[in-house]
Amino acid sequence: MTSSFRRLLIIAALSMAGLILVVVVAFGLDRFAHSGEALRNVAVAGVDLSGLDEDGAVQALSAYEDFLLDQTAPFTVAGITVDLDPASVGFDLDEAEAVRTAMETGRTGSVFSQFGWWLQHLSSTADLPIDGQIDHAALDQVLTDWDTRLIAELPYSGDVILIDGLPVAAYPTAGTIVDREVSVGVIVASLLSTPREAQSLPTVNVAAPLTGTEIDAAVALATRMLSDGVTLTRDNPAVEVTFTTSDLAEAFETEFVLEPRPTLLVRFSAEKVASILEPLRAQLEVPPVDATFKFGEEDDSITVVPGRSGTIIDPALAAVALEEAAMTVSRIGVMPFEDGAEPEITTEYLESLGITGLVSEASTNHPCCQLRVENIHLFADIVDGALVLPGESFSLNEHVGQRTTDRGFKPAPTIIGGKIVDTVGGGVSQFATTFYNAVFWGGYEDVTHTPHSYYFSRYPEGIEATISWPLPNLVFRNDTAAAVLIKTEYDDTTITVKFFGDNGGLTVEGSTSGRFNFTDPTTDYIANDELTPEEELVTVEGRNGWSVTVTRVITESDGTVREESWLVRYKAQPREIEVHSCMIPEGAEGYTGEECPIPETTTTSEPPPTTSTTAVTTTTTVP
Repeated sequence: MTSSFRRLLIIAALSMAGLILVVVVAFGLDRFAHSGEALRNVAVAGVDLSGLDEDGAVQALSAYEDFLLDQTAPFTVAGITVDLDPASVGFDLDEAEAVRTAMETGRTGSVFSQFGWWLQHLSSTADLPIDGQIDHAALDQVLTDWDTRLIAELPYSGDVILIDGLPVAAYPTAGTIVDREVSVGVIVASLLSTPREAQSLPTVNVAAPLTGTEIDAAVALATRMLSDGVTLTRDNPAVEVTFTTSDLAEAFETEFVLEPRPTLLVRFSAEKVASILEPLRAQLEVPPVDATFKFGEEDDSITVVPGRSGTIIDPALAAVALEEAAMTVSRIGVMPFEDGAEPEITTEYLESLGITGLVSEASTNHPCCQLRVENIHLFADIVDGALVLPGESFSLNEHVGQRTTDRGFKPAPTIIGGKIVDTVGGGVSQFATTFYNAVFWGGYEDVTHTPHSYYFSRYPEGIEATISWPLPNLVFRNDTAAAVLIKTEYDDTTITVKFFGDNGGLTVEGSTSGRFNFTDPTTDYIANDELTPEEELVTVEGRNGWSVTVTRVITESDGTVREESWLVRYKAQPREIEVHSCMIPEGAEGYTGEECPIPETTTTSEPPPTTSTTAVTTTTTVP
């Protein structure tokens, strides 16, 4: 072997070793760069997860799931194509398991097998499958609907029907339904695929779930139940109620059940029995009486008026008693009463609320007899009696709902976009301010409130709130151990909100700082070409704006002090002036640049007037 050939071999070996070293280093660097991430060219169901950590991979597959959920899947049943909404059967991808598998892909086995996987997938993608699940009960409902709508001959379980009050057999028949066992797999596979093509679902012939003999037995039972009237009696109180054969036929019903085995139930309907007994309830029952709160007429005391148990008929038990009596020779049974029936609101419940007395109250005044006052009163009526349990938040908008004319609310002034305009339900911000003051001085947690954008002197400066639908809202949280009972009162000129509860003896001090950060009103020009260029009409005088700081200091019964403060900014209300369009100054909204018309002149022996008049009108509205 010549020396030159040996040199060539050495060079080739070194080159090969260098190449291998470069590849190995590249492998190591690539693994280091993807630490904690899916490796390069790893995908799940076509979704590239390369370089994504677990959270990112889950998000990517969740987005893919949303994509699949947005597309209906077509299926053919008995030659008819129908679309399936994946959400209707609870379709769900197993993102967590798919991501776990993706993170392990290329990282299992020896370092040599991992290196081999890396080399193989430098230019090819490892696309992994993903599993999906459905809610089988929901799918069965969908397939049952398709059975009914799409298949001509369904199996019939049979029934007992009444003809002229007499039981008659409707015998069971075999039929055809969608094959559940096979269809589940077809449907899941289709929901996992994209694009989705119509898949055919097989049908299967099934026998009737009941036999003719079982239906005959049910007819015999129904015949005995309806053969004559039934009387239910009781000694204390003395009661005797006879159900005629017509009554029994009206209450008769059947129900086919599958568990524990297919059966046709023959019985009397509790709902129909209740309807038959309804005219007699006033004579037969002593209804329970709910416990209530009573407020002192001369003071703000609150006491619990105890409830009272009653004696009422239980329709469900009465239906069972009818069935049992109908099987006896005498056809007489006992009328079941629920003795000591508790009221819906018991004395014990009200006492457990821990409401001991008046915690806070607030009142504001308003002029009489405006439409806004009707809105305030209606709003107050809806809130009156509201109960806020410990730890619960109370939202005025959520409790009252949208104000509409159908509910009795009237159009009245509201601040919208800095302008005072009529809206349905306007003016209820006065209630919000009154309510907010009860929250503030009661020491309850202020979750959210919004002061008015303009200051109104009839409200406490800074300690006030506005409300509209759906925003702004007013929400407080009952952060005490006792419930809060809200009581509202009003007359023609005053609205009052009272909070009854027990705030643990805390005290509240509140203050509002002096005004600062004053702002001057701007001027808004409104075109009115019915005016001459020399005239202007002031419709809103405008007013300054400013800021204040509100502070609330809450002292707990143990001496713990909590201090809260926040900034309230009142905007300057623009001055609004109507002028001829030619008089709108440059830079103002509505400026046209047009020249003002020259007034017509006439010759007269009298000197022309040397003065002009300006009409000034100020409109004051208060939401």
